[in-house]
Amino acid sequence: MRKKELEIPLRIRKLEAELKRLPESHPKYQEISDEYGRRMSGYRGEQSLTYYLSFLKEKNYSIFHNLRLPDISGEHFFEIDLLLTSPTYQLIIDAKHYRGELYFDGKFDQLIQTYKDTKKSYHCSVAQINRHQLQLKRLLETFKLPSPPIETLVAFTNPNAIIDASKDFKHFHKVIKSPSFLSKIDLFEKRNKQEIFDKKQLQKVSKLLLKKHTPHDHDILAQFGIKEHELIKGVRCPKCNKIPMERTPRSWRCTKCNYTSKTAYLNSLVDYSLLIGNTITNQQLRDFLKLPTRSGAKTIFKSLNLEYRGDLKARVYIIPDDFENILKEFE
Repeated sequence: MRKKELEIPLRIRKLEAELKRLPESHPKYQEISDEYGRRMSGYRGEQSLTYYLSFLKEKNYSIFHNLRLPDISGEHFFEIDLLLTSPTYQLIIDAKHYRGELYFDGKFDQLIQTYKDTKKSYHCSVAQINRHQLQLKRLLETFKLPSPPIETLVAFTNPNAIIDASKDFKHFHKVIKSPSFLSKIDLFEKRNKQEIFDKKQLQKVSKLLLKKHTPHDHDILAQFGIKEHELIKGVRCPKCNKIPMERTPRSWRCTKCNYTSKTAYLNSLVDYSLLIGNTITNQQLRDFLKLPTRSGAKTIFKSLNLEYRGDLKARVYIIPDDFENILKEFE
């Protein structure tokens, strides 16, 4: 049973919006692109695993995607790609879709990726999920819940990836390629037969995890030291991402791919909410979309029927958290 569905994490959406609004020559562009690539690798890995998850007995497992939970210290959070909870055990999975040759260095606890003659070093995924294992255990204990066995796996989902490790790497049993996933589940079920959670406790665990889940809604511009004036402003083409589109009497036209749309500005308003915030004034809308007149911005606000506070020139509009879902009504 899926308790938390797979969706593109908020941080990935913010990174993507930031890349679309920065020139490739910007000094921070590559750093942002690298983080975006790492996080998309995890997301694609989770997507690939959904096929194997479909073989699990639905009544036996609760499935949670992309949990961000507080450490018991209250100062830090830990992120779990995929968590399975059953009556007898829990399983933390770190999903990766890395390409090329992947080498676990046990001496320095690092993962080295070699792809197209380029080497990159990452923190060891096994060390990370072992830490998450301890943090999850402590979180459950804090709320007086039973402490079940917590299994851990790092799952590589790219079929072309080649995995190797140094002789002193001691965690071979925690690293798999996705076709081995179901055989691992069979192993975990055989060695964890004692029921730890009854039906009521399972429900309590699910409610706790969903309640404590805290999306990482941070200032993505501040993270990389980028000022708003460095962004490329204007209406972004929904088809090819060219900025700005050209305003015509009744629509917006892309000068690159000739795509036309009456509501092309909607995706750009999503960019604003991801990069700047969920409140916007007439002046801010005109500045971000490069609208020539106050009346043009007013017409857009009226069509969206957004909540607002204040009157006339002091009016501030509220962009709701589910704004992207609302936009489907305009398609």
